Amino acid sequence: MDGHAISAPAQAILAPQRSRPGLSEYFRASLFLGVVGFGGGLSVLANIHSLVVNRRRWLTEREFTNTVTVSQMLPGGAAANALAYIGLRFGGLNGAVLGYVGFVLPGWIAVMALAFLYVHYGTSPNAETLLGGFNAAVVGIIGAITLKMAKSAVARLWQMGLAAAALLFSVVGDAAPGEIALLSIGVGLAIDLGTKRARLFAIERRRVPRPAVKEPPVVLPEEGATLATEKENEKEKEKESEKEKEKPPAEVRIATWTVVAVMLGLVIHETGLDRELLRIGLSFFRTGLGAYGGGFAIVPHLKQVVARQGWLTDRQFADAVAIGKLTPGPVLLLATFIGYLQHGWLGAVVATIGIFSAPFALVAFAGTWLDRLRSRRPVRAALRGLTPAVLGLMAAAMLSLGDTLNGQGEIAIAVAVALTLSRFEINPAVMLAVGGLARFGFKFAGL
Repeated sequence: MDGHAISAPAQAILAPQRSRPGLSEYFRASLFLGVVGFGGGLSVLANIHSLVVNRRRWLTEREFTNTVTVSQMLPGGAAANALAYIGLRFGGLNGAVLGYVGFVLPGWIAVMALAFLYVHYGTSPNAETLLGGFNAAVVGIIGAITLKMAKSAVARLWQMGLAAAALLFSVVGDAAPGEIALLSIGVGLAIDLGTKRARLFAIERRRVPRPAVKEPPVVLPEEGATLATEKENEKEKEKESEKEKEKPPAEVRIATWTVVAVMLGLVIHETGLDRELLRIGLSFFRTGLGAYGGGFAIVPHLKQVVARQGWLTDRQFADAVAIGKLTPGPVLLLATFIGYLQHGWLGAVVATIGIFSAPFALVAFAGTWLDRLRSRRPVRAALRGLTPAVLGLMAAAMLSLGDTLNGQGEIAIAVAVALTLSRFEINPAVMLAVGGLARFGFKFAGL
């Protein structure tokens, strides 16, 4: 017997123990990640990796890498998508809902509290100074993320041109993020797959041509059909139709939630808010459907929508983005703030559901399908086209919010934050606090 051999029981002891969480346990874990979810998608994904791979051992390294890949293919926040996908893996649709809601809920509560304070106390000079520092720090954060993406994710000449085109279409052409994303995916497929096809064609031309052998076509019956005669098939079809006619009609059952939804709709209609709430819900639903690259990528388009509807001023919109970044969870929670400023808590709920419903639905219904196709060349080609588009949208967001900076002090804060985060790994939430304090310092200095 070999001295180095290990018995099967010993191997089982040495192998890492895999566990499967219950729905309540997974919901509590998602709530915890939502509470500590400061700093944006990459830092939150690191927290998720630490929890589900290292501490709880719910996923392997490979499974988590696959989860991150799928979450980045879909619109919405990468961290929220990842938790929904992990919940889908463990508990089906209920697990996906609990994972998504658990992560978003703490940030939603924080945004609602800050929106209440903003409405009642946000016009004071001190609050305006603090928010001005936050806005400047957000511009710097977006600039740092854009620089890092440009260095690591965009290496080819056509990708650089695609990023510039996305920036131009977003700033000048008033194009929606979803339109830019779809166009960029198409360009990525055409160029990446076209280049491969051209190389294969060149290789084939160098080879000696072989005479093609034509084979007669093979006609097969339909899947599941038998090779019976036509008369026998017709008789079977007649019998099946007679059986269908003899079946009693199914009972019609109305779910309780359907009655509640109808009653709630009637109450909203009587108050006269249904038209405006419907406009808010549809506007944020479209925005969430095109939110590739996270919340910052949709800032230019959402700013144009808000200005066109006359909901907020440019400064109020910049405050909404700053509050969305200041609170834990996805930056898309800025929709909650905008909805609250329009129609109180009801507008906040409608805006939140509107902007998160499309990304969640795509994760729930397309996540498993994308997981099987993530290694295919067309999917990788689509991602090569989507990445520079997100880069261009991020640059457009930086320019859009940069227009709201007030004075040399805020410009200096934005530049300092961008340079600092480009060089050092610091939590962006810390830089937001530093930006607010620095703005007070510049105020006393007269800048």
